[in-house]
Amino acid sequence: MLQLICGNVVALIGSILMVCSGIVKNRRKIIYIQTLQILCFTISDLILGGFTGAIVNLISIIRNILCYKDKLTNNIKMIIILISIVLSLSFNNLGFLGLLPLISTVVYTCFMNVKDTIKLKFLIIFTMIMWLIYEFIIHAYTSALFDFFNIIANTVTIYQLVHKK
Repeated sequence: MLQLICGNVVALIGSILMVCSGIVKNRRKIIYIQTLQILCFTISDLILGGFTGAIVNLISIIRNILCYKDKLTNNIKMIIILISIVLSLSFNNLGFLGLLPLISTVVYTCFMNVKDTIKLKFLIIFTMIMWLIYEFIIHAYTSALFDFFNIIANTVTIYQLVHKK
């Protein structure tokens, strides 16, 4: 029970950061906040036994740092994807549902260099759906709830950005 509480408290901190990134309209700030968020989720996933989530998150921190510094080339993306696939398949303990973080990170890594903030927001919504399902499986209820909030925040921000143009 203590493990469940601790994992969800750490996930709550990451979740608050996740919602903050949904409100931000600047691409570089979004990536910076997401990197801090991912660190919290890595710790939470480890506590709750979500090994594929933790692996994907650790690799995603490196990916986000490279993207933030505009050094995420297509070759580096492919290396990150391959490492994610190999490690996720090796440590997956949850069957197909344990692969949802991998699917999310592969799609996100392929398209995260997009410069258009609206397209980035749509990408975030897609990945949040994958994580929402995974987090229910590992009992990360606080982050699952906030995934939903993040989806709403990104949707509202897309609406605002579209009407601003």
